[in-house]
Amino acid sequence: MARLTLEIEDKKLKFFKDLVQHLSFVKIAESELDEDTDEQVRENLKASAKELKEVLEGKKKSRPAREFLEEL
Repeated sequence: MARLTLEIEDKKLKFFKDLVQHLSFVKIAESELDEDTDEQVRENLKASAKELKEVLEGKKKSRPAREFLEEL
C-alpha cells in the first residue's frame, strides 16, 4: 500500500475529505499535528467572547485559573 501526503488549503479541506471518503480504496488517517482551520479558530474565539460576556454579566460562573490549568 502506498502513502501520499498532501497539502490542501484550509478552505478546501472539508470538500476534499468529503470527496475522497466516498472512495472505497482510500483511508484517511488524521494527523495529531493537524492545526485548527481559520474557520475553527474564528468559531472558538466567538464562543470564548460569548462565554466571557456571560460571566461578566453574571449569567454564568467562572472557575479558578488553578482548576483550569490542572485540567491541562
